[in-house]
Amino acid sequence: MVAIRFKTDEGADDGFMLLIEHGTIRSLPGEIYVCQESALKVLEAHNIPFEKVPLPLDLDEAHSLRDIPTTAL
Repeated sequence: MVAIRFKTDEGADDGFMLLIEHGTIRSLPGEIYVCQESALKVLEAHNIPFEKVPLPLDLDEAHSLRDIPTTAL
């Protein structure tokens, strides 16, 4: 797992959607996203600017991590 932050708002919108399509993504406060290292190839292929950031030391899922919400119809 790797933590990233998108460098532009437009890149964040497009990059977030690309990451959703290619695996699990988790969001942390501060516009930080956690995904598989292999998913970064998709961002690079689409020229989405991002930077790797250090993973926070406390990744308590009950408090820090949020899964993308889903809605049952």
